[in-house]
Amino acid sequence: MGSLWAGVDVGKTHHHVCVVNDDGTVVLSEKIPNDQQAISGIAGRLGKRRKPIRWAVDLRGGPASLLLAVLLDRGADVRYVSGTVTSRMAEAFHGERKTDAHDAYVIAQTLRMRADLPTLTLADGVQQQLKLLVSRRLDLVADRVRLTARIQDLLTMISPALEKTLNLRSKGALRLLVQWQTPGGLRRAGEACILAYLRQHGVRAAKALTAKVLTAARTQTVAVAGEATAAGILAQMATDLEAVNDRIVAIEKTITAVVAEHELGEIVTSLPGIGTTLAAEFLAHAGTLTTYPSAAALAAHAGLAPISRDSGRRQGHQIRPHRYHRGLRRVFSMSSFTALTHCPRSRAYYDKKRAEGKTHTAKPPQPCPDNASTSSGPASATRPPTSPNNQDQERWRCANSRRDSCRP
Repeated sequence: MGSLWAGVDVGKTHHHVCVVNDDGTVVLSEKIPNDQQAISGIAGRLGKRRKPIRWAVDLRGGPASLLLAVLLDRGADVRYVSGTVTSRMAEAFHGERKTDAHDAYVIAQTLRMRADLPTLTLADGVQQQLKLLVSRRLDLVADRVRLTARIQDLLTMISPALEKTLNLRSKGALRLLVQWQTPGGLRRAGEACILAYLRQHGVRAAKALTAKVLTAARTQTVAVAGEATAAGILAQMATDLEAVNDRIVAIEKTITAVVAEHELGEIVTSLPGIGTTLAAEFLAHAGTLTTYPSAAALAAHAGLAPISRDSGRRQGHQIRPHRYHRGLRRVFSMSSFTALTHCPRSRAYYDKKRAEGKTHTAKPPQPCPDNASTSSGPASATRPPTSPNNQDQERWRCANSRRDSCRP
């Protein structure tokens, strides 16, 4: 009976579908619009062939969302072929052309030859919510960083003393900058007016803040060029930063509620160094962990497990992987540093490794010259000694293992 293997090169307005049979012969190669009727139409036509069909796509979301929704709604078996895999597999086929049709053909052939490709399923509602919320929060945090840096630049231009005094992470400093931005304006307002304004807006420690800003304002009596224009822009940006901070607080409350609904939310947040935000990022990337057969598989996907790089007599050599999930790696990296201040066991382990000479960054391996007999120092440690003595070989392997274990 045979099977059909359909590869889809996903695009924004159109997808290219290529279908091959068990022999690798192209059965269909067609460009279709990115709409429900077209996708359902080609899936229905292929279904009439009365052959088992498996699909593969090169994107998990974005432009592929509608395509995946239609296919999964029809009960299709859909696999994921990453762009890196597609690029590597393309080198195995004739020619160097790069077209949508060729990419779809490579995806279909990869699907036919490999049985270890990850299966895509309809993301559970909570996980999809977390993906959107985490992405939105990261955008807002980037906006906050940008606005804060720009406000600091403008404030330094107007009054370096005020820039040193004000902490832009506090509500009081931003509320003050909305109303007064220059030393002259603060002096003219006076202590009573500033204090009443801050208390009216619920600023904590209003009296101490008032005293500090007036002290800084009295150290500068000269107005810089363009001060009025800079002050107007500064007031607007302070208002914008207040709004961004409010949005971040609101979205973090929503994230907390969604994580609490997740079946693994309580377990993940109980881990050392992982709070609600990192838990949301982890669950958005890993889901319910059903795609990982073991903890080792999760570690490998996050880039935490070393990979072997052996050849001939060079055995037991392990290096840091280059292909891994950057989002998961970030979650584990951030949680490890957060755990140092909250988990005594994590801190003790960290101190132990630092005492052993381990560091966060490692010196890149030195290039090895072509002529090993003329090399010396660190360069000669990158390749085994030419001596046939087994003891020398063992010393070289141990040195390389120690060096690689220091890499993050």
